[in-house]
Amino acid sequence: MSTPSRILLPLDLTTPGEAKLPVAEGYARSFGAQILLLHVLPRLPALAALDDLRAARRKIDRDNTLDLPSSGEAAARSYLDAVAARLRAAGVRAQPIVREGAIAATVLDVARREGVDLIILGSNARPGISRLVLGDTAQAIVRGATCPTLLVRPAMATAGAAHAIRSFTDDATRAGLLVPRTLGRRTVALARIIGSVGKASELGANFRPARRTTGENQRYDGVRDVSAGITDRNGASLPPIDLYKLGYGYYVLDGHRRVAAAKELGQDEIEAEVTEFVPVEDPEAQRGFSARRAFERATGLTRIGATRPETYERLRELIAAWAARHLPDVQVQEAAERWYGKIFRPQAKRIRALRLNRYFLGERTADIFIRLADHRRAESRRLDRKLSWDDAMRSFANRTADRPRAEQAVAGGDSSAAETTGLEEE
Repeated sequence: MSTPSRILLPLDLTTPGEAKLPVAEGYARSFGAQILLLHVLPRLPALAALDDLRAARRKIDRDNTLDLPSSGEAAARSYLDAVAARLRAAGVRAQPIVREGAIAATVLDVARREGVDLIILGSNARPGISRLVLGDTAQAIVRGATCPTLLVRPAMATAGAAHAIRSFTDDATRAGLLVPRTLGRRTVALARIIGSVGKASELGANFRPARRTTGENQRYDGVRDVSAGITDRNGASLPPIDLYKLGYGYYVLDGHRRVAAAKELGQDEIEAEVTEFVPVEDPEAQRGFSARRAFERATGLTRIGATRPETYERLRELIAAWAARHLPDVQVQEAAERWYGKIFRPQAKRIRALRLNRYFLGERTADIFIRLADHRRAESRRLDRKLSWDDAMRSFANRTADRPRAEQAVAGGDSSAAETTGLEEE
């Protein structure tokens, strides 16, 4: 086996599966390799053909959940963020990746697309059998891999009862030393509330207690009725819940019943007072947090998250250019909110519908939006006409799918502020 520079580590978010982590870390340290932390979700709906993009536009624009993650995606991103933070703090390069599809096929596709040199898998450990046993998924990966694979026995001795929701204490332990930062009140997508501070072992996936007393049911019914507007309670509304944020996910400190009621009522968002915990020894997390907070203070937008810190400054440039053209007399934060609804969110929905994140390692929707905006500007200049967002999306998606990974890594996102023109402002 040649010296590995990229190690692929599929993880299933369970404690036994973490037996592979010290093995991967050891190899990464020895060879200076990067670890790709991969979790595979069931396949999500995507547009069948790019030619259908214009026809599907109205349906996409009406779907207010298309740019929101599933609870499974949010939990996976939160877990991988915590694992990556600890590895980076230890000096190991780590990149979280969340993909959708059949597990074996997706692992093999990521390995091929990202030029992986080694795949580390877990084996099954069956009672009474001392040897390693391959499951169907691992067998398919071993047979299909074009690089070496390493099998690691899961740590069954450390396996406890799995919780229906994530534990902040467990994930904070995975992330390492943390520092709290007060974010204040904001609107949070319910799908990104994936765990509890101190009550994960007591609650089900719906954030209701597994064992419910009559008193608990009565208190919950009261909260649900107020949330639904059935009970007036003298015109008072429920106070915001209290959340801890770690990586991508949020954990309930106070307000479990309000979260459960909001989920039961089919709400997409909830008001919350948020405290974020930032890994102290992860320089990437520190840079990302600082850039995001500066962006939020300047624009008032708290729903946009990016992997690349420089994305936030580019977004501010686009907002400023759009506001100068369309809303010159409007305050910055009001203009930013309108830009979010008119420009960013429709494109974010399409980026997610087309699953364009699979072509850009570790990048989030906002990072890809910047690539799309840069592509639109460049094509508008080349064609000497303003390209519509639909046409830009179609050509960007086609070009991205056909472009080798090495080119994708450097394409887009490298434009300076001086290059921002009116071509991007509509």
